Amino acid sequence: MQDLRLSRKAVSRTVAAIGVIIVILVVAIAGYVVYKPATGPTASTTTATSEIPGPTTLVVDKANELQSLDPGFDYEYSGWEIIANLYEPLVTYDKIDPSKFVGVLATDWTTSSDGLVYTFHLRQGVKFSNGDPFNADAVKYSFNRVLKMNQPPSWILSQSLTLDSVKVIDQYTVEIHLSRPYSAFLATLATMVASIVNPNVVEAHGGVVADSTDPWMDSNAAGTAPFILQEWIKGDHLTLAKNPNYWGNPARLEKVIMYYKTSVQTRLVDIKSGFAQIAVIDVNHVTDVQGVEGIKVETLGLTQHIDFLYFNTKTFPFNNTLIRRAVVHAINYDAIMSGINKNLTMRYVGPFADGLEGYDKTIAPYTYDPNLAKQLLAQAGYPDGKGLPTLSYLYYSRDASVALIAQEVQQDLASIGIDVNLIGVSFATYIDKILSGPHGVPEMGWTEWYPDYLSPDDYVVPFASPDFPPVGWNPAYYSTPRVTQLYQEAPYNADQSQRAQMYKEITQIMYDDAPYAWLGQFTGYYVYRSNVHGIYNNIVLAPGLSLDYSTIYLTQS
Repeated sequence: MQDLRLSRKAVSRTVAAIGVIIVILVVAIAGYVVYKPATGPTASTTTATSEIPGPTTLVVDKANELQSLDPGFDYEYSGWEIIANLYEPLVTYDKIDPSKFVGVLATDWTTSSDGLVYTFHLRQGVKFSNGDPFNADAVKYSFNRVLKMNQPPSWILSQSLTLDSVKVIDQYTVEIHLSRPYSAFLATLATMVASIVNPNVVEAHGGVVADSTDPWMDSNAAGTAPFILQEWIKGDHLTLAKNPNYWGNPARLEKVIMYYKTSVQTRLVDIKSGFAQIAVIDVNHVTDVQGVEGIKVETLGLTQHIDFLYFNTKTFPFNNTLIRRAVVHAINYDAIMSGINKNLTMRYVGPFADGLEGYDKTIAPYTYDPNLAKQLLAQAGYPDGKGLPTLSYLYYSRDASVALIAQEVQQDLASIGIDVNLIGVSFATYIDKILSGPHGVPEMGWTEWYPDYLSPDDYVVPFASPDFPPVGWNPAYYSTPRVTQLYQEAPYNADQSQRAQMYKEITQIMYDDAPYAWLGQFTGYYVYRSNVHGIYNNIVLAPGLSLDYSTIYLTQS
């Protein structure tokens, strides 16, 4: 889901990343939290409240702030993390066996023999955080709200649902009629866009307006989850409080305070001092916390989080395929993988990540070959870059490594005669620029993707959709009729070998067209104090960056 989850996530709004369609996996386990605050001047450098963490208060340092709390609008990893702790879906992944699904607000369900009708029996006795009862009407309202709003993440549901899909059978039973059989339907229901909201609260604060967002829901919440929103001081911190009326096992934390600190040095000070118990630490600074007493760096292994460069295929000069091919061969990938990312990323060939169905290992990643890059530039009619304008390169300040990658690309392209102007902006500004349309987005830039759920389609559709605003995350504004045809057919082909061949054909076409330069696939990790327990890698959240806080607990240091 990041950055990029990478979305339309409405043109002048702020949002980003995640996607659609087929297969699934995960990992899990659960746990408990307490904390003894550090003393002295290094305890915190940017604390905005006088509140000191207590035995049941968890402090987390984040690099990027969320954009919205609305499940119908938000489409980026920072927002999905908070939504996942404030709202609940009908189903989610089984932590022990992630190939299976378990009920959350649904207790059980059945599927018709033709795969078109799902019948869900709903959990009784559940209340929204304000005390209103949860029932079948809330399910229908929530799904129809997403479809009517028609915001970036709505495509996750609209691929198989219409406004007539949800039928209320009785107070605790709903039927969902699909427009076509879809094997990954339950996976889409486990995403944050399928969260169930309180109809009474939404209607009291603006209701649902077609093709529009809801400003009140951007900053407030009305869910059934283990936490409620206590406060959000934008630009500084957000606080979750334990929901005293939660229907299930209560959270063991009373409070979670997330501070938004763009400086990795500040986050390093906080995690080392013990002020923060969990911190987001940049890949090029992981060595600063490895081996430090009281700090754990938990490796998750290879994840499906990827980063890459986009080239705006709708405007000059990247509307020329030869120039795109020249640039992908001008980049020193090894300098990025080992020098900047400290070998915490590996090369891959997109559009989707290694490990997913149809990934083609026979296609080698783009090579670093400046001589070939120069030949391609000359073939395009721009020898040594003569005649090309200075190109703008857009990136946002997720962490220091992103800026270092920008500098590396600038240096690499200069060596073949292309001048690049680096534009580093805030996340909010970045999203606005990306979604401003093909003639508003800079010529090239850095971006990333965290999957909404693990499926090749969750990458192909976002990165190659011909629609604008893009239904996923397509800053290259790239599409071809053949790729569109393939991704519209592949998920519904029952023959696995034919399906895999379709994905391989997509990979080859996009490799040749080079709308993106695929950089690295990340090894995920969490950085936390040794008295933190219960962390697990939740498949619907960004690995290493986002957490389900209901399972976390602290012990005394």
